[in-house]
Amino acid sequence: MRAPRVSQPIVATVSAGKRGPERFTIQNISISGAKLEGPLALALRERITLVFKAGDESVTLQAEVVRVETADLMSDEIAVAFVDMTEATREAIRALVNRVLDDAEDDPE
Repeated sequence: MRAPRVSQPIVATVSAGKRGPERFTIQNISISGAKLEGPLALALRERITLVFKAGDESVTLQAEVVRVETADLMSDEIAVAFVDMTEATREAIRALVNRVLDDAEDDPE
């Protein structure tokens, strides 16, 4: 079964090796991965460090690039799979996803 994914723009920073941190926008997220857009050119299977806020918590985790789409010369859209997550990080992301889903149910539009 696929993890619930929500569209929720979140400001994040991405570092890859000695490059970064660069500002990215998380376009959508689930407990297994995310789609991001930003100015750092990344390669397929490259490992990155991703830092963002989930509610009041700061989340830092490792991810692997699983898809790269170059939208224009200024930014890339990437999909990442989260790797080596702690249970606390998994729960912070799960809470974020559930909060967005609950807010969507409460909003009739």
